[in-house]
Amino acid sequence: MDWVVLLRSRVLLLAAVAGVVACEPIVLSPWAIAKPPDAGAGDSDPDVADAGADGGEPTPEDAGADGGEPTPEDAGADGGEPTPEDAGADGGPGDAGDAGGVVEDDGPVLGDGGVDVRMTEWSGCDAGWQQRTVLPAGTKGYGSFALDADGDAYFIEHTDDILRVGTTKPWRTFPRTGWLGPQPYVVGVRVGPTGEVHVALSPRYLEGDTDVPVHFLRYTGGRWVHTAKPGGLLWDLEVDSRGHLHAMSTWIGPENRLLYTHGPPDALVVEETGLVLDDDIYRASLQMDARGHAHVAFIPRKPRGIHYATNASGAWVEEPVSTQGDDGYLALSASGTPYIAWKDGSNIMLASRDAQAGWTAVSVGDESASMEALAVSPTGAVHLLLTVWDGSPLHLSNASGGWVRTRLGPEPLGFPPSVTGSSMELDSQGRAHVMHTWLKPDEVSGRPLRTMDAYRQCQ
Repeated sequence: MDWVVLLRSRVLLLAAVAGVVACEPIVLSPWAIAKPPDAGAGDSDPDVADAGADGGEPTPEDAGADGGEPTPEDAGADGGEPTPEDAGADGGPGDAGDAGGVVEDDGPVLGDGGVDVRMTEWSGCDAGWQQRTVLPAGTKGYGSFALDADGDAYFIEHTDDILRVGTTKPWRTFPRTGWLGPQPYVVGVRVGPTGEVHVALSPRYLEGDTDVPVHFLRYTGGRWVHTAKPGGLLWDLEVDSRGHLHAMSTWIGPENRLLYTHGPPDALVVEETGLVLDDDIYRASLQMDARGHAHVAFIPRKPRGIHYATNASGAWVEEPVSTQGDDGYLALSASGTPYIAWKDGSNIMLASRDAQAGWTAVSVGDESASMEALAVSPTGAVHLLLTVWDGSPLHLSNASGGWVRTRLGPEPLGFPPSVTGSSMELDSQGRAHVMHTWLKPDEVSGRPLRTMDAYRQCQ
């Protein structure tokens, strides 16, 4: 069975059995209706009229041609039906994440250590890993994050109609981003070489829409700068050593064309790659090499399978890697060798490219899990992150020679990957850092509430 179909069936089963998916209405952003022109770099604080009403985080089903069915990700902050506790004094949606944690939506309350008081300290080193809670129960966090040169994490929190950037870096805080719309599809956050923070996201859009903007938010000079570009559904974001942005997105239309947005943040250009994806639910994984060349893994329209493309020669050149597979993720070694990991049924496949021999693939193991991330350390060790079907993150690495399988976190409630979310980054020492959004039972009500935990390798 195709994994997307399986995922939909599991979400529907979850709704029927657990009874926690009485979702809020799916409300689309007016951006998807009004179809504005390029907003440029000048609008650093869009007003409410630009933003629309509140909603949940879009899933591929929400964004695709059929409009999709809401999942627990489309629900309130606790993953279930809104309750009076979730509401504000005026009857509108409340802000569970703000309790004791932020001051008037302008930033977090810092403790003695200089970080958000809602965060816990790192645990001791247990079996090679440490853990801390980054966002407590009842908050809405995205699993995607970035590390700066010091190994501190930057992540995204969505509270009602406000999008915030949080960080584990002591004494660094950010004001609200200026995004005031419904919970968007957040692709990621990246930190530039001079410490600038970049966020990329796609808003909701209507069935049949083609002119769907991609939104870039950049924190520079003490404020957030907002730029909108054509692009459709955004998949991946990178920042190179010059501070230039690079992003891959799928144009929504009769053909799911792959668009490459790149350049200085205040002078982005959108380029047609000539590559066409099989469907708008299939991702494109982007990485940049040391020379500023783009490398991407994707599933083409024809012939189907895992393909690789790069613009290193000045033009986009495409080549097949496998005739079968889903969930392709790409990483580059320190020397620029591309690696691609994907799922073939339940089999985890990993391929690397040799300049003379071409692509060579090996089987890493068999897991009923979704692929989340792939990374290669400076020493050539490969790290894989998956989310197993009960919702817990799984780390695999060959750093010690053979493949070591480590399951992170406590025993989960049994929620599938579609209602969680994981991401992985390597620090300058080649250690893996993972962020994962859990659904955990509230100690008082017993209802599942969102919690975001961070994990990192230790010695």
